[in-house]
Amino acid sequence: MLHYRQAKKHWSDLPAWMTVAVVTILLGCTPPRTAAARNTDSMTITQDQIESLHATNAYDVVATLRPDFLHSRGRESSDPRFPGVGVRVYVDDVWYGDANSLRGIPIGQVEEIRFYQSYDAQFKFGTGNTGGVIQIVTKQ
Repeated sequence: MLHYRQAKKHWSDLPAWMTVAVVTILLGCTPPRTAAARNTDSMTITQDQIESLHATNAYDVVATLRPDFLHSRGRESSDPRFPGVGVRVYVDDVWYGDANSLRGIPIGQVEEIRFYQSYDAQFKFGTGNTGGVIQIVTKQ
C-alpha cells in the first residue's frame, strides 16, 4: 500500500520531454506580434510618421496611416434611421469639429495625432464623445 506522500509527485519529477512539450504548446498559443503590436502605441501617430508622408493636412495623414480612426462607432439609438456616431476632433484639448474638419488643419502645425476610444474620450473630454476622439497636438 502506497502512502499518500509517496504517491504524490512533484512537477520536477515529470520527464524532460513532457516539460518541453508543455512549454512549446503554451508558447504556440500566444498571439503573433503584428505591426500595431510592435508599435508602442497604435492609437498614436508620431511626428516621424507624419513627416514621412509629405501630406498637406491632418485628414490625409489619418486616412493613410490609421483609416479606422475615421469610421463611425456604433449608434446612439437602436433605430436604424439614425446614423452612426461620428468621431469628434479636438485640437489642443479644445473641440474643433467632426472628422472632415481635419482637412483644415495644415500638417506643418501638427506634432502628434491620438485616437481615444469612446470610454477614454468620455473620461478625458466629457460626455458627447461616444464616437471617439481624434486629438491633434500642435507644435508649441
